[in-house]
Amino acid sequence: MTGPVGDRLFGAERDLTADQAAEAAGVSPDRARRYLRALGYPRVDDDTVDFAASDADLVRLVTGYADQGMVTETEALHLVGVLARAISQLARLQAEIVAGQMHRAPESMDTRSALAEWIPEVQWLLGHLWRRRLEDAMNLFETGADAPPGRDAGVGFADIVGFTELSRDRRAADLLRVVARFEHRSIDVVAECGGSVVKLLGDEILFTAESPVVVAEIGTRLARAFAADPDIPGLRVGLAWGPLIHQLGDIFGTTVNLASRLTALAEPGGVVIAPALAAELAARPEFRLTPMPRAEIRGIGPLTPVQLHRASENRSPGK
Repeated sequence: MTGPVGDRLFGAERDLTADQAAEAAGVSPDRARRYLRALGYPRVDDDTVDFAASDADLVRLVTGYADQGMVTETEALHLVGVLARAISQLARLQAEIVAGQMHRAPESMDTRSALAEWIPEVQWLLGHLWRRRLEDAMNLFETGADAPPGRDAGVGFADIVGFTELSRDRRAADLLRVVARFEHRSIDVVAECGGSVVKLLGDEILFTAESPVVVAEIGTRLARAFAADPDIPGLRVGLAWGPLIHQLGDIFGTTVNLASRLTALAEPGGVVIAPALAAELAARPEFRLTPMPRAEIRGIGPLTPVQLHRASENRSPGK
């Protein structure tokens, strides 16, 4: 936001071009632009005045991590990109909440002033949560509980059935409400079962768990959580078990790809799992396993997927 009102309420005056911000930060213009793009700053013309001295300070800070050898340049850009996307989502959500309040009672508040009043509290909140989660993450790594390389773990995808059609048929506000409910309820299920959310992609959630039983519990509970939702026509869930590659808060590898591919094989409200996970669950009486026809999985090869149900669930007709 530019202009005197935005400057006064939200931060320092924007009186620098991108090149001037780079000079103030002590880095080359090209390098400054790479970091500004990673941080989510909009691309602007060379002569556009849209940066403040605090933006230059930010570039100096984040490039300093790489210059001091704390991280590589690639890691630094990845890290600030992840941070920027999370902060951007939070800022948009905060603005939408306040704007919605103003829409309901337009004479009672000024949106910008209301947002500005939240800034100190939100800054404290972000700092506190970051410190707490950093401590938890370090404890996991130090105790080896976060699935180090070579150790198998569970991974799952769940996505909303028919989301493309849902997007066409709903107003933007209704669609945002549906996505928010999906995200909040999914996060609750994963946390309650003892898993970890890796990322949310609008209509999809990616999660991990450190035992076969926990990842299976998450998958079946997610499917049940949306079985009777009036707005969400069910989820499809794919689960796999095997080694994961962890990098800067994300996960990669064949196990992740397999879980994603299996999601497409699931019926609405169904859970499809990989053979390796089925083998781990074979002796668990709380689950029922039903082999599916052998399938060619793109990028993986031929395998026999397995439908996963809770043993207490009624069988489908004809099963």
